[in-house]
Amino acid sequence: MRPRLLPELLLSLALLVITTTAQADPIRLRVTGEASHVDSSEPAYREIHEIGTTRHSVQYLGQDGRLLASKQIHYAQGYNTPLYELVDQRFGRRTGSRWQDGQFLVFRQQDGHAPHQHTLAPAADLVIDAGFDHFIRQHWDRLLAGDTVPFAFAVADPLVTLDMAMRAVPAIESAIAEQRDDYRYFVASSRNRLIGWAIPDIHVAYDAQEKLLRRYQGLSNITDADDKRQTVLIRYTYDTMPQFAQGEKNNEPADHTR
Repeated sequence: MRPRLLPELLLSLALLVITTTAQADPIRLRVTGEASHVDSSEPAYREIHEIGTTRHSVQYLGQDGRLLASKQIHYAQGYNTPLYELVDQRFGRRTGSRWQDGQFLVFRQQDGHAPHQHTLAPAADLVIDAGFDHFIRQHWDRLLAGDTVPFAFAVADPLVTLDMAMRAVPAIESAIAEQRDDYRYFVASSRNRLIGWAIPDIHVAYDAQEKLLRRYQGLSNITDADDKRQTVLIRYTYDTMPQFAQGEKNNEPADHTR
């Protein structure tokens, strides 16, 4: 079974100007993602992101504006390893990660059924959901210098931790058709030769100056109307340009008190 790798996975983007004295978490950034089917270029859905200093919410809307799913992300345990819950209203499914007894609990639950879950110990190479985006920026200089950076990618649907590797590639080697001099291109691939054929690569393009995710191409975490996995290209636009928090560089928790 192919995992539903997460695009916004990539898009936390923003946790970004940490203010430890503020009790509220005002919106710092609004991001829109327009997803289209890779095979047909037809529109698939829209993502609406609202990002504060420690929290990040996402709404997934169909072409008719109907809410398909929603997601809440919190970075209390580090930028690479957020706690989150994705609720797919169409199919009564919840997936996500929680912090419990000093470990990460990754789960998948269908309405009316007991959750399926497993635990993961904290680790320097662990990446969960939207932490993928922060992981790239954390290792930006290494990647552009030509290093391949391994990581363990925790996926909730299905419950699996994938041995992956991230590397920078020239635009011509990216599956993303749009080639721009002001973008930097990266690809995440499986390190497991036995099952790597079953795990599609994730292709992303970032703005070279601001280090913001601009394009994502890969499996979506939002299934189609028949609850089947779909491969999408997502184009991201930003209402405001963020300034990244110092803690993000070292995967430090965004806030230990919330």
